[in-house]
Amino acid sequence: MKLKSIFSVKSLLLVGSFALVVACKKENLVVSEDPSAASSAISTSANDDNTADAAFMDLKEVTDQTGVEATVKGIDSTKYPCAKITTKVDTIAKSITATIDFGDKNCLCKDGKNRRGKIQVKIIGNKNTPGSSIVYTAVDYYVNDHGVSGTKTLTVVDDHSFRIVVVNGKVTKANGGIITWNTDRTRTMTAGFDTKDNPSDDVFEVSGTTSGINAAGNAYKFTTLTPIVKARACQWITAGKLKIERAGKLDAVVDYGDGTCDSLATITVANKTFPFVMKH
Repeated sequence: MKLKSIFSVKSLLLVGSFALVVACKKENLVVSEDPSAASSAISTSANDDNTADAAFMDLKEVTDQTGVEATVKGIDSTKYPCAKITTKVDTIAKSITATIDFGDKNCLCKDGKNRRGKIQVKIIGNKNTPGSSIVYTAVDYYVNDHGVSGTKTLTVVDDHSFRIVVVNGKVTKANGGIITWNTDRTRTMTAGFDTKDNPSDDVFEVSGTTSGINAAGNAYKFTTLTPIVKARACQWITAGKLKIERAGKLDAVVDYGDGTCDSLATITVANKTFPFVMKH
């Protein structure tokens, strides 16, 4: 069985998002915090985290579908009519460097998203070999008027998984506010290996941590308790649990469900459970 490259279009999907909050010492917990208010604050951070995760996922999505390896794929002008790509191949260093330029005005792409600015990409090594990597850098880049800045690095772990690291990422929301975002996660494909041209059956699991400061100025951190599951055929996370730690606040757990494809999740704070509706 020939395995698909984890850097293919199929691996772009994934994970709707982690969500939340800076670690706190147990002795500093505010045990009198109202669980209902805590749930509301957590859902706000969760949705901001989702916005940041989607913005940084877009860097990979565009790179995969425009064909950063232009010598092989070229540009799909139907999907990205404004994109101009330049590439440089270094045979000695075994790397490909590319810039995808959407111009300085919004360009409506086939997926319904407006984009402008540039994405710089560097592929280092053989992309199927453990230890090889792709580095994405946003340069004055906007997707649906959300400004994205920072660098995302994907490193191959094995045939089915890779590590994702973003340090000091930033998303300036279209409707105001700035999200700062960091993540260190491992993403593993668990289904869809043999259907390269049919991404609809892809399923991924994600484990690790994500943290940052939401647009309201509240710090957060998420740590995986059970792997987050994202199926290509569903727009939401379908399963998994995350522990939430917030400075000076009660810990909480987000539960994304039992695998059913819907927008419903729960947040448990101080033994009280509240419903949580995920955004796309």
